[in-house]
Amino acid sequence: MKPVWTAVLLVLLSGCGTSSRVVRLDTGGTDTLVFIPRTGAGPVSLNGDELKAAVAKQAREIRPPARPQDAARRLFEVDARSGSYLYGTRGRVITPLGPGEHLEGESPAAEVELTRAYLRWCARTGRPGDCLRLLAESPTITGDGRFALAMALAQGAVLDEMLEAFKDMADPHAMVAAVFWTWTTYMVLLALPEPFSKGLAAVMTATLIAYVGVDTFWGLLVGFKRLMEEADRALSFTELREAGERYGKVMGRNAARAFALLATVAIGNTAAGLSAKVPQLPGVARAAAQAEAQVGIRLVAVGEVETVAVSAESVTLVLAPNAVAMSAGGDPANGGELQWDNWKSQRTFGHTFSRHGHGLKNTNNLRGRAAGTGTPQGQWIDNEAAARYLKDVRSGLEGPAVIPIPEGMGQVIMPDGSILPVRHALVVPTVRGGIETAYPVPGPR
Repeated sequence: MKPVWTAVLLVLLSGCGTSSRVVRLDTGGTDTLVFIPRTGAGPVSLNGDELKAAVAKQAREIRPPARPQDAARRLFEVDARSGSYLYGTRGRVITPLGPGEHLEGESPAAEVELTRAYLRWCARTGRPGDCLRLLAESPTITGDGRFALAMALAQGAVLDEMLEAFKDMADPHAMVAAVFWTWTTYMVLLALPEPFSKGLAAVMTATLIAYVGVDTFWGLLVGFKRLMEEADRALSFTELREAGERYGKVMGRNAARAFALLATVAIGNTAAGLSAKVPQLPGVARAAAQAEAQVGIRLVAVGEVETVAVSAESVTLVLAPNAVAMSAGGDPANGGELQWDNWKSQRTFGHTFSRHGHGLKNTNNLRGRAAGTGTPQGQWIDNEAAARYLKDVRSGLEGPAVIPIPEGMGQVIMPDGSILPVRHALVVPTVRGGIETAYPVPGPR
C-alpha cells in the first residue's frame, strides 16, 4: 500500500510560508510565554573533523540495530505507515505481513528498476548489497524507504564523513543505515500533521532549533515536505537523486552535520539520555547562546521540554519553568522579545507606578500580600525614575512585553518574604501610546 501524502502536504506547505513566527513556551501556568526569535540566525558552524570525532565517540557506545527502520519507529513511538498486507476473502480480515514477509507476485516495474539502481549505487560507492537496509520489509523500495534514500543522496559529503567516522566498527554501513533511518523517521514525524511530538523527539527538536535557528528549521521542514512529494512521485533513480540534491542545497552542510550528529546520539537513547549528552557535543557553546536567542530556553535544561507542536505560525514547547532562560526578556544583547499571551491575569503580580504609589514604605504590606496570594509582588524602588525610564521606551511597544530595566529600579517581594532584585518589568501600553500598567517581574518564569 502506497501512502497518500499530497493533500495533507499541500495544506501544510501553504501555511509554512509565513515570515512572522513565534515560539510559545508553556510552563504549566495560566499563561503562555510568547518568544519572538531574533532574526538572521544561522546554523552553528561544525567542521568535518568535529563531526567525525563526535559521532565516532558516540558509535563506540552503540550497537547498530539489525532492523534500523523498525528501531527508529520504536525510538520515536510511531507506527508503520506503509507495508504489505494479506486479505482473507473468507473472513474478510486484513493482516499485515511480518518482518521479512512479502506478497507473491510482481512489483511495479518502476519500483523494481529503482531498487536495482539503488543496489548499483551501493556497489558503486563501495557498499555492496542493501547498504541502507531499505529492503528489510519489502523486496523493493517503497514508502519511507524512498525518503531515506533521497536523504542519503542529498547528503553525499556528510555520508562520507560518517563512513570515515565509523570505519573502525565491524559494520560501518549498518551504523550509517541506523543514522539515516533515525534521521528520516524523525523528519517524517515532524512533517505529518500530528498534534505534537513528545519525549525524545521533543528534546531533539528543541536542540536542533538551537543548532540551526528557527528560520532554518522551518526551511528544512518545508523542504522535507517537498522532498516527500517528489520522492513519492519519482519513477526513476535519477528523479529521486535530483529531488535529494535539491533538498541538500536547502539544508546546507552545517545543518546536515547538526542533523547527523543529533540522529547518531539519539540512536537507542531516551529523552533524558539525549539531553545529558548535549553539553558534550561540538558547537554547544554557540548553540546554547542561540537557544536563548531563538527559543528562549536554557540548552542545559533541554531535557525539561516535554512536548513540541509545530504549526505554520509557531513552535509551542511545553516545558518546566526552570528551562526558560532568565535572560530572554527582551534584552537586545540576548535577542528576542518575550510577552504574555494573557497579560490581564498577570496584573495581580504587583502594582503599577502610575496608579499606585508603592515605594519602599510599602514593603511590609507587599510582603503580606505576597504570602497571602502565593504569588510574587512587583515593586518599584523609585517610582519617578521608573516613570521617566518607561516614558522613553513605551513608544516602541506594540503590545504587552517584558523589557529590561536598570539595576536598582525594581524588586519583587516573594511569598516567603524574601526580596529579589530584578532587571525586568512587564509593560502594557495603551492604544494611544500611554501605559496601561507596568511593574517589575523576575524575568521569564
